[in-house]
Amino acid sequence: MCKGEIRPVTPSFAISPDLPFSRNRMFCGRNDIIDTIHSFLSGSALYDVEGDARPMSDVERDAWPMTRKTVVLYGLGGIGKSSIALEYSFRYSNSYTAVFWVDVTSGMSLSRSARRIVEHIIAEYVGQGSSYEHIASLLGLGGFLGLGGEISSDTAAELRVTGAVRKWLATKHNEKWLLILDNYDDVNAVDIHLLLPTCDAGNVIITSRKSDLQMLGMTVAVDDIDEESGMELFMKSANIEELKAEGKHQSNTFRV
Repeated sequence: MCKGEIRPVTPSFAISPDLPFSRNRMFCGRNDIIDTIHSFLSGSALYDVEGDARPMSDVERDAWPMTRKTVVLYGLGGIGKSSIALEYSFRYSNSYTAVFWVDVTSGMSLSRSARRIVEHIIAEYVGQGSSYEHIASLLGLGGFLGLGGEISSDTAAELRVTGAVRKWLATKHNEKWLLILDNYDDVNAVDIHLLLPTCDAGNVIITSRKSDLQMLGMTVAVDDIDEESGMELFMKSANIEELKAEGKHQSNTFRV
């Protein structure tokens, strides 16, 4: 490198989680499922042909290839699959260098999520000192990223943006990310492999109403919450409503 030449800043893979939802204060129970997810994704559990998680022995752990691990949460609509994935992402965000949430209800929602993720990466990398030109090169967005970091909105840019997410996930040494693919119900209309790289890095959580996705990873059934968790939810709801009522009363008293 010539004297006085400025070397482009290579940003870190460690960026803040990009989640479109706040943590659910009402979440309760489901710890068995969350523990199963964490045990499998962290490498402390294997799954058999039927998809049932079991503890991993020391011998199995040494022999287990360093491949990406995927958990599929399946069950009826509204049963709580997305809530479980969200709680897991908050509870274990420190275990990952990046956490991304993708709505895969449709091809359009996937594209919108991809754009949000790329915008988040760009903002993070600018904060780390990278130039927009360097970022465009890293993400494969040459010609689609403006001087101020804005992404082109034309049709050709949409595929490039989705590809930018895939490229970033596949970057060498970028191995500790978590990708959540939510609402993967219409498997014939949505191609999640537009985002998923072929490399072995990272972890994936998929939520779906379909129960036959064993080819994607370990499947975990999500059923109704048990009676104990239901009572806990009721108590939380009652407490929150009581606090709201108290706050309203205090507010009214103050105005008087």
